[in-house]
Amino acid sequence: MLKLKNISQSDIVLTDLGMQLVQPNDTIDLDSSRKEQVANSSQIIQLLSDSSISVIDHDNTEIEELTCAIDAIKGFSIKSLKTFDNKTWVQSTKRPIGTFTCFMSEGDNQVSTLSVGNGEKMLFFHQTSESLEQHLYIDFNVKENKTYMGEGTAIWKDCNFDMLHLNVVPKVTTYTSGTNTSYNLYGGFLIVPANNDGTIEIQAQDIQLVEVPYSIDYPTLRQDSGFWDADYNLQTHEFDNLRPNYSGTGQYNIFGAEIKFATVVCLILLDNGTVNFVCSDVSELVHGMRIKFSFTTYAPDHNWKCALNLSLNREHYSES
Repeated sequence: MLKLKNISQSDIVLTDLGMQLVQPNDTIDLDSSRKEQVANSSQIIQLLSDSSISVIDHDNTEIEELTCAIDAIKGFSIKSLKTFDNKTWVQSTKRPIGTFTCFMSEGDNQVSTLSVGNGEKMLFFHQTSESLEQHLYIDFNVKENKTYMGEGTAIWKDCNFDMLHLNVVPKVTTYTSGTNTSYNLYGGFLIVPANNDGTIEIQAQDIQLVEVPYSIDYPTLRQDSGFWDADYNLQTHEFDNLRPNYSGTGQYNIFGAEIKFATVVCLILLDNGTVNFVCSDVSELVHGMRIKFSFTTYAPDHNWKCALNLSLNREHYSES
């Protein structure tokens, strides 16, 4: 079992986890069921960065490299990448350690947070008289199945300069107007905490938390501000203890309107064809992110169709 060790000269209280390191040189065991909570704790990452705490491996050795320590907390093996004669095995694969490669033409079933596949199909059929602007949303269950998006394929038929867009967008929380509430709407899209002086109201069952991803280039820092924190319960597969983070260093945000996090594909389609989207990197899909395919039909109106596939790296390729 991994351990956290206080290597500072003073007591440390781990407020994110409700645990306490009473004295320097004390250690605590890391329960594997809490690895996601520990790995995403901004306090623990900061303490690791400041060399106030360290991660002790299964063989009672200290993991010195910060990124390796975080990977170890998440459950990824550090010492397995060796040859039989104990030489370091260096590989150029973009697949994150601890994941499998899979090719998906459908999302995950949203009835169960553990489901893999059996969701919305990545298929599009346009018929004349339908709207010239149509959209398809694909959702993946990633809170307990870490998922990275890499390459993809698009196949189309009978197109006439039609357009395909792939955007990454947040799940949206519905709200109503209110008075003296705990929520405000900032910029027309972001729901932020209010101190009983808010102007909108949301119902607990409608809240869609959207995680703030870590930076690709700086893996200990999140890409943007987050104004909410919550605890994820691995037994109920639900969030508990939603609380505001007024400093903007939270793990989650809540969106009252859809915005574009990223435009990944913008492609003109003509006649019949296939294209492979090739890249050397992967990007993590975090909780609350959605894949949005947008299809624009170019006048004069006509029938056409498109099928899509995404290459993913996932911790689990079947329901756990």
